[in-house]
Amino acid sequence: MNYRIMFVLALLCLAACNDSNVTQTESTFVPPQVDPPVNLPKVDPGPVIQLTDLPLVPVAPADAVLEDKNTYSGAIDASLELAMVSEAPAVKNHQMTLKNGETISYTARAGHLIAYAPHDRKAPEQKDAQASIFYMAYTREDLPKENRPVTFFWNGGPGSASIWLHLGSWAPKRLKTGIPNIPKEYFSAKPGNMPLIDNLETLLDKTDLVFVDPVGTGLSQAIAPHLNAEFWGMEVDARINRDFVTRFVNFYNRQSSPKYLYGESYGGIRVPVTANLLEAAGTSNFEPDKSGKKPIVLSGIILNSPILNYETNCGQGGDISCAGFLPSFGMTAEYFGKATRRGQSPLDEYLNGLRSFVAEQYNPAYSIWHYPGRATIKSMADNAQRNVDYFMKWYNEPGRAVAFGMVPYLIKPNIATPTANWFIANPTDRPAYIDAFGTDVVAGINRYAQIAIDKNKTGDSPAWLEYINDDTRSLDFRAGMFHLTGSEVVRIAFGAPTEIEFNTGADKFMNDLIPDSNFGIYDVRAHIPKQGGYDITFYEDEAFKAEIKTLLPDMFNYKNASEYSTLSDPIIRNWRYEREGKRLNARSSLPDLVSTLNYDPSVKMLALHGYYDLVTPFHQSELDLAGAGLAGRIPVKNFEGGHMFYYAEEARAPAREALEEFYNAPAYGSQSTAAAKPASVLN
Repeated sequence: MNYRIMFVLALLCLAACNDSNVTQTESTFVPPQVDPPVNLPKVDPGPVIQLTDLPLVPVAPADAVLEDKNTYSGAIDASLELAMVSEAPAVKNHQMTLKNGETISYTARAGHLIAYAPHDRKAPEQKDAQASIFYMAYTREDLPKENRPVTFFWNGGPGSASIWLHLGSWAPKRLKTGIPNIPKEYFSAKPGNMPLIDNLETLLDKTDLVFVDPVGTGLSQAIAPHLNAEFWGMEVDARINRDFVTRFVNFYNRQSSPKYLYGESYGGIRVPVTANLLEAAGTSNFEPDKSGKKPIVLSGIILNSPILNYETNCGQGGDISCAGFLPSFGMTAEYFGKATRRGQSPLDEYLNGLRSFVAEQYNPAYSIWHYPGRATIKSMADNAQRNVDYFMKWYNEPGRAVAFGMVPYLIKPNIATPTANWFIANPTDRPAYIDAFGTDVVAGINRYAQIAIDKNKTGDSPAWLEYINDDTRSLDFRAGMFHLTGSEVVRIAFGAPTEIEFNTGADKFMNDLIPDSNFGIYDVRAHIPKQGGYDITFYEDEAFKAEIKTLLPDMFNYKNASEYSTLSDPIIRNWRYEREGKRLNARSSLPDLVSTLNYDPSVKMLALHGYYDLVTPFHQSELDLAGAGLAGRIPVKNFEGGHMFYYAEEARAPAREALEEFYNAPAYGSQSTAAAKPASVLN
């Protein structure tokens, strides 16, 4: 692209106008006879225009159909030969009309790029091709690259392809899910398809969009001698994402473009760690930019319903306070008409009241209830029955075990150790579990569960017994909890009636709140009758899977017979949740956010949440960011939706407005109004 077509054609035309009768051997020039010159007024011709001064005119690439003959696999030991990988993309040009009536042209590309390891200074000529990463990109070709941001999108899981963000959020077209409203016709079976519509909230007017599939998802695969599983871990995943971004930048000459990273769910870990690695590398792995423009490493980070720290999210099990979940419980109870706390209060006032209850009543009571040593008792009780139910699904349903790759676990002569490692979060609890397992798998696992439950019944400390017998304090607290949650979730499932359960999970809360419903944990407003024939949590997945098969050839001109892997169970089961070095057990990206800002304080950051998400609730992000000293630096904005809040029609316009404001804002710190308010009041 970037040709001065009209100017060059004009020069060629002038050159072609010479007298054809004049031969090349003539060396003299005889001027034609003209009348004496007329005295004309002098006109200032202005500055002399050089060829290099003319504006560059970008040109869209030609459409190109890609018949990709490779067969892709997300298996743990799968890989491709380097010779099989082509980086030539499928290309198709489109037009669309934006919400403001403007018609724009854009190019859709799909294909693979090789994620090369960073250069080895000792052997710069050697290139380690690690993986072939599949991506789908939407770009504007009519704008200069140095003025045109590019945003890279990742879903979470870990083990998820980018399909949910791609087909649900900000691309030129989207699937209209209707969530949280589920039609009666889908009470017994998921919809096989959903309407694909023009996306009036697309971000294509603000940024180019690149949807990235991690190794083992979508159509991304390791390159031999590397294997897929090599890239399934917190550190290695971020490194391969860094290397993909670098390759994309070099391949498409985007060195000078503003760059943004957008991560959803586990993307709250993936994106900050990747960002930190990009900042650490700087421009060292960028190829020279022929334009001579200044390269940009990173401009901003957007976190969509992120998990920032596994050690503070009580939905992950273990001995963790559920303080971050309570405001979402309150919003949910209020939505279903079960809470009495809000009354006629405006939303902001109600939310701040929920936050205040957590800080002023819940946390002090929790500090009395919780004591050293209770962690082991409580975690065993929390996990015991759930583990029994979960294990028995695989043990009693061989077909299910085959489908999800569980056979290697179930056919072992003694599976006590691997199941203990899988079920039990605390390593010190595992020997007791293995001993109880014995020779009878079913009796062993049930016996273990009962022991854990019995221990928990007698686990109260004297300080806590004193607290619950103090009517002024305990009853006031219980009343506050009831008004907030709208149900008796404060009672422990197998304890005394007066005992208060602090770590009430989403399942128990929702079952108490609407006991006859099958609800979706990603947006708890979405529910169907209990006897529904499927898990409503995954209501949209069949329609999304069907649509990607059609979208790839129709939108991108990309054709391949392989199954596009939307969510990988092998990745989920084999993911390595640990960091390297001294941070081995730090399952958090908060230090990476801090480190990224230490490298470049001007990087903009934003967190977006839905009120009805009981997987990664908004207040947990507020607490996590505050604990890392980032509450005033990274605003948290919340919307009338769930985990994928962009599914909810009422959330789309406000979320789009927040994102537009974010992209339009200058680099952080370049104006006095930048992020002066605490995150807790930004809604």
